[in-house]
Amino acid sequence: MKEDSDRPKHVSLVITPEVMSGTLAGLHDVFDCFGALDWFDQSLSRQPPFRVQMVYSGVTPASVAGGFSLPGAWPVSAVPRTDIIIVPSFMVRNGKWGTGRYPELVEWLIRMHDAGAELCSACSGTLLLAETGLLDGRTAAMHWAYADTFRHNFPAVKLNLDKVLVTEGDRDQLVMSGAASSWHDLSLYLITRHLGAAAAQAVAKFFAFDCHTDGMAPYSVFVPRRDHGDADIGRVQDWIAGSLDCTSPVERMVEQSKLSERSFKRRFRSATGYTPIRYVQELRLNEAKRLLEQSRQGIDDIAHAVGYEEPAFFRRLFKRHVGITPSMHRRKFQVPGCKD
Repeated sequence: MKEDSDRPKHVSLVITPEVMSGTLAGLHDVFDCFGALDWFDQSLSRQPPFRVQMVYSGVTPASVAGGFSLPGAWPVSAVPRTDIIIVPSFMVRNGKWGTGRYPELVEWLIRMHDAGAELCSACSGTLLLAETGLLDGRTAAMHWAYADTFRHNFPAVKLNLDKVLVTEGDRDQLVMSGAASSWHDLSLYLITRHLGAAAAQAVAKFFAFDCHTDGMAPYSVFVPRRDHGDADIGRVQDWIAGSLDCTSPVERMVEQSKLSERSFKRRFRSATGYTPIRYVQELRLNEAKRLLEQSRQGIDDIAHAVGYEEPAFFRRLFKRHVGITPSMHRRKFQVPGCKD
């Protein structure tokens, strides 16, 4: 909803050593662009509606992933109020997030939320946002690659990895975007909310943003859980990974496990988080996406290669789970300059 107040909204961009400089710079450029774009679109010909500031925790100079220092940032202890806080994308070493590293920052996030600020995260920045406890019992979006460490650290939060954008809270004051460049969608959502659709459309045109209307499923890669410690299930996972084209895969997996069907299904779900048939679907669709992106095989041939005898069924299943058709997926991920 467009707001009537003429006071610029204070936007705080959070900095930690894990923050990706590209996302941080992009967010800064978008929210700081308005005073310079009045010539580009009439809807932007106004006093800057946002005042952007980078903030960090502690007393040492702020830096981000890659070692870039940002001397213009402010410590959160010097920021008593703000309107919008955005935690940019993180690059997390080894894919494992350790909680408790930024207690001052987490406490500040909670205090600003209680005072009415919107708390937002882009991509893997949701890892820090979840430390506030404000997402407990709610749904969150984030980068699929960090799903395991997120679930381990924050079991009370439900992840929706297919969503580009998730809003939560009684005022929709908790806003999270999905993987990587979905920070574009987050920016445009916030601009629409505070300035209206025309301003967001003008910004999208200037920066050539392409909203992720197909969701995050086309971008995700299925990474099966293998740290569960169940050797029998691990052996079956190895087998099915090399036998995607087999018929009756669940029955064959039970045979390979040498367990009773009931015991196998129970242990498989406990170990991997998936039912056997859903696990097989995820593996098959993941391989199908890879073949569509990296080979010139026909779609019917790919369907057969990943275990589906009926190409029409494969196309329907792919569309239902990935959100786009196989041919659209191939076009979406075709690298510029490469010929079919």
